[in-house]
Amino acid sequence: MISEIPRQDISRSLDSSVKGLLSEFLLPEVIDWRVVEQYVRRAVRLGVWRFMSPESRALMRALARWRGVVKSKTLKELVEALLLEIELCSLRGRAVLYGLIIALNEGLTQVLKSLKKIMCLGISYLSNPPLYRHYG
Repeated sequence: MISEIPRQDISRSLDSSVKGLLSEFLLPEVIDWRVVEQYVRRAVRLGVWRFMSPESRALMRALARWRGVVKSKTLKELVEALLLEIELCSLRGRAVLYGLIIALNEGLTQVLKSLKKIMCLGISYLSNPPLYRHYG
């Protein structure tokens, strides 16, 4: 008899793989002061800035004024998490998130190579009324 994997384990593994793919698709490889300034403006425009912790806002402001490139692995992971939080509040970020989840649940490995196809899946999911939002 095949034992079933608990839903929590599936969601954790899906969460870690989706986060890795999200950062691959949405975030730039090099994080410098220009990128941080751009994301600060985006956060203010989207209204995310108000809900960020004071420490996160201070870090983003300091990096924008620093005028350098983030080289530290630990600092880069922290900043990427903040940038991903900001990105997921935009339509593009949510579309990529839902597109990746649908593609991974349905086993569509060929779709994972194209950002356009992932966004198409996500936007079609987000465009449906909540009653019809069903996948795999």
